[in-house]
Amino acid sequence: MPGQGAQYQGMGTGLYRDLPAFTAAVDEVFRAMGTAGDELRSDWLAAGPRLPIHHFRRSQPLLFALDHALGRLLMDRGLEPAVMLGHSVGEMAAAALAGVFDLGDAARIVCHRIGRLDSAPAGGMAAVAATRAEIEPYLRPGVDIGAVNAPRQTVIAGADEPLGETLDALREAGFRWARVQSVAPFHSTVLQPVVDAARPLLAALPARAPRITMVSGYTAERLTDAEAVDPSYWARHPVDPVLFWPALETLVADGPRLLVECGPGQGLTTLARQLRDVRTGRCEVLSLLGPPASGPDREAEHFTTALARLGLTAP
Repeated sequence: MPGQGAQYQGMGTGLYRDLPAFTAAVDEVFRAMGTAGDELRSDWLAAGPRLPIHHFRRSQPLLFALDHALGRLLMDRGLEPAVMLGHSVGEMAAAALAGVFDLGDAARIVCHRIGRLDSAPAGGMAAVAATRAEIEPYLRPGVDIGAVNAPRQTVIAGADEPLGETLDALREAGFRWARVQSVAPFHSTVLQPVVDAARPLLAALPARAPRITMVSGYTAERLTDAEAVDPSYWARHPVDPVLFWPALETLVADGPRLLVECGPGQGLTTLARQLRDVRTGRCEVLSLLGPPASGPDREAEHFTTALARLGLTAP
């Protein structure tokens, strides 16, 4: 389930319009968010949104809502996932589907986190075509490794000024990089106050061992029962790096898998195609909504085709 960077304008709106079962699944998430969900839905469907899609107040809750709704829809059609892996906020959607948190509590955690980001320093993220080890000597104070997405795709995150200095140094050293669509420095120590603010809330919410196996995007190992009920594990998500590539290797290690990108776009599918198990045909990949360039009008078509590949009938 994808996280920050996967968002794009209009994502999911075609399926929301054309597939009533998906409409109901997304509306369930919006209701769990209360009045914030009503505002989010109105802005999402508006021809002229009040906030751009890349602003964290739009991207984060919408990614959570779409990831969860798509997963809920597949499971309601009879799909039994062997294991789930979420990237950043995608792990919160996976946790709700796996029963670690009730949907209402998971939505509350996401909204609480977003509310604290307003007071965070301005910052951003960038994807660098290099390994973590190659990048680390160039990091300025206030810039951290934000994600390891592929063998040579590492995301860095931090406050604007030191991030800019780090990117300049990387360019001078011959490394290629591109900005991630984010106005917040997710997965950097800059967001430690967000972590501190979340601890009391998480300590007060019930958490359970997952009913469905999860691979943690933060440890790259199977999520243990102890981690699932540990408030600190969930509170640290905004500052801990996402170890997506190592987690993906853990996910496919046990046997052939059909990897389903349960969210908008094809970003994680593209990364997964670099896996040796995918290149050799041992594993396959499938996206549900197709490429962003196809636009909302083709989402239902892509989704119906994906359901057929999964052996499921359309709702």
